[in-house]
Amino acid sequence: RLAPNIIRSFQFCKASAFFILFDSCQTNIDPSYAQIAQRTGGFCLLVRERTVYNITDTVNGAFDSSNLVDGEDSEESSALVGQGYGPYVSASLGYERRRNRAKRSLNAEQSVVKKILIDELISSFKVSIFIDPPYLVSEVKLFKPVNGDRNLCTDSNHNIVRSVADNGLMFNVEAKTCPCVGNWTLTYPSEATHFSYSVTSVGSYSLSFDAYFVDEASGTQISNYAPCLGVEEYLIIKLNQGYQIVPGTLLVKIVSVIGNIVHMILQPRTVFESTNAYKVRLQLPDSMGSGGFRVALEGDVIYGSHFKRISSNVFKPTSSCFRISRVRNYHALFPRMKTAITFDLSNNGPADDVYTVICSNSENYEIEVADPRINHRSKNSRVKRSNPILLPAGFTAQYHVTVYAPNAPNVLKHGRTVIVTCTASSHSEEIIEFVRLTEMSERFYN
Repeated sequence: RLAPNIIRSFQFCKASAFFILFDSCQTNIDPSYAQIAQRTGGFCLLVRERTVYNITDTVNGAFDSSNLVDGEDSEESSALVGQGYGPYVSASLGYERRRNRAKRSLNAEQSVVKKILIDELISSFKVSIFIDPPYLVSEVKLFKPVNGDRNLCTDSNHNIVRSVADNGLMFNVEAKTCPCVGNWTLTYPSEATHFSYSVTSVGSYSLSFDAYFVDEASGTQISNYAPCLGVEEYLIIKLNQGYQIVPGTLLVKIVSVIGNIVHMILQPRTVFESTNAYKVRLQLPDSMGSGGFRVALEGDVIYGSHFKRISSNVFKPTSSCFRISRVRNYHALFPRMKTAITFDLSNNGPADDVYTVICSNSENYEIEVADPRINHRSKNSRVKRSNPILLPAGFTAQYHVTVYAPNAPNVLKHGRTVIVTCTASSHSEEIIEFVRLTEMSERFYN
């Protein structure tokens, strides 16, 4: 039950979860660990006792700043083998093509072939692989592009370090000059029962991006609410090294978690305050469901190749909407004063539902959730003295949440951030909203 809260906390901090588990208690990975790793862009590694001393090389560098490039799970793979999971930039590869690729081989149906597209902005990358049974690790191979540049695709231009720990394998690839551009080939035996891989690019000049949704209360600042189905949303894309992209070639794709479905293809618009920020207006179709999606980005590099990247986070859309509509006192907490926050909870589903709203904060200050006011465009609003409440379909409940600064002197620390967390729960969904408040030593306005 704690997994959703942990996932949201990691996403709020823009961090990834990595688990290194040992088989002393059980011989497989608990699905909760795999879910947390998958949703935050990390991975799980199950290490057996006899290989524990080999683990350092395999996970070395896994925590460096990196950007998801590519990756895939085989159709037989389950969440019990955790990893970075769905970094699917090859969004155009549909389900049928994935099934057909699993049948192709380099050696008479003995190997399954995966393609990894590397562009000029990837001077080094890591391929993290997990395969079962573990004895097949030695059969996993990585090959350079067959038709790549003869000078750049030589062995002397690349350092390829292979590290192994039980069912885990990592290739660290670093180009000495310019990278070998094109489709690298990853192969593994077709007899594998579980196989997954992810590819991350590493380096100060590597192309990367952040993707997040915003609401009216936060402008273009990061807002970590879950997007709603069937409602107009605004997605912000912030590029790193965006000047190396050909203007007008960017495409944003909303893809399924496992990358076999492209829900939407969108053209982003630039945000006038920044040359590296883009805004996308979209309405997620109800048919997507709440299973989750990733944001993929692709376009042309000024040096001539095509690039593809994907967000590490998995966004979980909801049929209900829980939004911040107003924050008083300039998002600040002043001594002996209170800060009011207004949330709107809308039931956009087809049926009535029961919701409970609970709020807390990181400093354990006194906090109060007032009785909600029920609104509908065709009826008069009314206050409902209940929590939980029965919210009819099409109705909205407005909550006023008050955070009280302590009366005791010297408790507030000037500049410290207080994180207010509010959760709206129903029998089918749990929606979490965060608000950052800044502690101030004195009031700066009348």
